[in-house]
Amino acid sequence: MADATPVLAVEGLRKSFGPNEVLKGIDLKVGAGERIAILGSSGSGKSTFLRCINFMETPSAGRIELDGAPIGTQGRDGVLTAKSGELRRLRTRVGMIFQQFNLFPHMTVLENVMEGPVTVKGMKREEARAKAQDYLKRVGLAEKADQYPQRLSGGQQQRVAIARALAMEPEILLFDEPTSSLDPELVGEVLDVILGLSQEGRTMLLVTHELGFAYHFATRVLFLHEGRIHEQGTPDEVLKNPREERTQAFLRRFSAFHF
Repeated sequence: MADATPVLAVEGLRKSFGPNEVLKGIDLKVGAGERIAILGSSGSGKSTFLRCINFMETPSAGRIELDGAPIGTQGRDGVLTAKSGELRRLRTRVGMIFQQFNLFPHMTVLENVMEGPVTVKGMKREEARAKAQDYLKRVGLAEKADQYPQRLSGGQQQRVAIARALAMEPEILLFDEPTSSLDPELVGEVLDVILGLSQEGRTMLLVTHELGFAYHFATRVLFLHEGRIHEQGTPDEVLKNPREERTQAFLRRFSAFHF
């Protein structure tokens, strides 16, 4: 329904690092099942935006709501802060996959995926093990459960990181350029997993430079420029028929060479 409460609502979101204002007032409402691709040049604020949603970075101002309930409290200085218990609840509901895999090297693949449900959600180890095995199967790595991360390729490690996020059974998944640190031949296996997840009706926000993938993945595309949403719309509207000159210039850089 058009008037349904959004799963995620962001209003007037700002973030500064000292005198440098990276986010300059972002407003966004995300409906259940939406898949949003976030594009923009380096320094446009894409990754910072995701990290503020998950409070990996403390917003300098603004409001964030999940299912209509505010997250954090705005102080007199405008800074939005959340207590530790609130952050734990937030991160069980909003999963994040980073550019780097951040797996625990001393744990097996299975133990990495089990860790969050056991330590954060208090799940019994037997139940967590069964769920971890299921999610590893879903990302095509069931046979790697007993190996250690250093024995895996970068693409496999990133798929483990996706399984680890899924094991927390979040309502929203955030992907911060999940293929940017991979060798080109490994990118496809990670994108295939993400595309499969998108077909399950999950709510997902993805920062990426893979424009072809963004076109097929997204229900909506955002183009960020200088800390603001400069243009947004369907993949056809933004990627094929952009209105704004800055968006057009950005896209031309990715189609300058043909062979």
